[in-house]
Amino acid sequence: MFDLIALCLISILVYTFSRNRRQSSTPPGPRGLPFLGNALQIPKECSWLAFAEWAKIYGPVMHVHVISSSIIVLSSREAISDLLEKKNAMYSDRPVIPMAGELAGFGKYTAMLPYGQRHREGRKLILGTVNARKAPELHAIQEAKAADFVSRLTRNPSEFRPHLRWLLASIVLQITYGINVDSYDDAYVRAVEIVLNDFSEVTAPGAYLVDGLPFLKYIPEWFPGASFKRIAREANERASQLVVNLYKVSREQMDHGAATPSFVADILAYNPSPTPEEEDLYQQVSAQFYGAGSDTTVSSLLSFFLIMAQHPEIQRKAQAEVDAIVGDRLPKCSDCKDMPYLEAVLKEVHRCNPVVPLALPHHVRREDVYAGFRIPAGSTVIANTWAVLHDPALYPRPDEVIPERYLGKPDEHPDLNPDPRDFAFGYGRRVCPGRMLAEDTLFIVAASVLASFNISDAVPLEGETIEYRGGVLSHPDEFTCNITPRRVV
Repeated sequence: MFDLIALCLISILVYTFSRNRRQSSTPPGPRGLPFLGNALQIPKECSWLAFAEWAKIYGPVMHVHVISSSIIVLSSREAISDLLEKKNAMYSDRPVIPMAGELAGFGKYTAMLPYGQRHREGRKLILGTVNARKAPELHAIQEAKAADFVSRLTRNPSEFRPHLRWLLASIVLQITYGINVDSYDDAYVRAVEIVLNDFSEVTAPGAYLVDGLPFLKYIPEWFPGASFKRIAREANERASQLVVNLYKVSREQMDHGAATPSFVADILAYNPSPTPEEEDLYQQVSAQFYGAGSDTTVSSLLSFFLIMAQHPEIQRKAQAEVDAIVGDRLPKCSDCKDMPYLEAVLKEVHRCNPVVPLALPHHVRREDVYAGFRIPAGSTVIANTWAVLHDPALYPRPDEVIPERYLGKPDEHPDLNPDPRDFAFGYGRRVCPGRMLAEDTLFIVAASVLASFNISDAVPLEGETIEYRGGVLSHPDEFTCNITPRRVV
């Protein structure tokens, strides 16, 4: 009898222990190598595609282990909402990324700051400029620049990519610093592009061993295999110099009474004698504008050009709508509400190839349990936005461009084809504060292009197909297309 009771107690203990272990285990994920974990399995480019394929095997909540770092990858709308939205207080931090945040210095900018007072102050400053009250001022700049872009494209359509880079940098630099740039070859435009390329490279998940072995940041730059130190130092120097120089130009305009309205001019007019700490904050927040609003919108517009060239029937429908609203004039930002089909086209631009396929990483403050899995404290949490926007359960035939998917009656199928912009601009308390600026710029440029040009025959400069590549930011391969005027500008 005693033996039977003992056996029952042991069985209960074993069952309870094993059940607790199962309940508290981390989510499943691909098997890695000893010590390195999955470090060598995460591609430096297009890691969102690898994560999406792994999610088909291991599920929408997946654990990836990179040496000493735990990465939780979320690949479903439900998981992202449950953790990053509903538990945003716990998941709103940013991780400390040795390569990008510490060595390359990007950790001091608003988007990469941990959730706290400085981050909130930075967002408040940005939203003081990008809001509905300021919209008329912003729209005037965007509309004028879009008209100039149309004129440049008419004169030299083959240079549409440099024209786009000039356009977005020009809008952002004028709104932020009151600086007017005339060409893509402007030193500031080039410098912004280089810094954004640096950011995309150094923030790619798993790209640098130092992110998994933080002690490597202490080795000297001359040490064999420490080329990452040079890469980070040079990126830090370029970004810091650009931030200081742009702010200095705007400050000098203020001092000489020649400043045009801008973000920096507004905050210096309100606080003409900032403390060194305040001035440092102003400089870092200013950088957020071109970091979030320049390169990302260029990529979205390149996708728009590509979709128009590859889908002439969609282009014709969008042009017919634009023509019916604007007649012989160029579009205005206020026309957006009257162009539902074009809005649907731009939703597909966001969905088919999101500019930030993996949302910037979040950091979980304390241990959590979700769906029976343990989320270790200090884990890096990454939302695979690309996977969600290509989920056939949400977006039937996800590999096809179908603007009409957003034009049905949402009450009939509320779970189908949600607005992709709800995913494309981040999650929870880390939603991009410049979303309004990005969306309005995308609309006014797309509408102006449709009113003025036909786009056709997209051809890759190299290879047989046009693919999307990148680290954190995604861009299409270089391509050419025919751009022919519909009207004299």
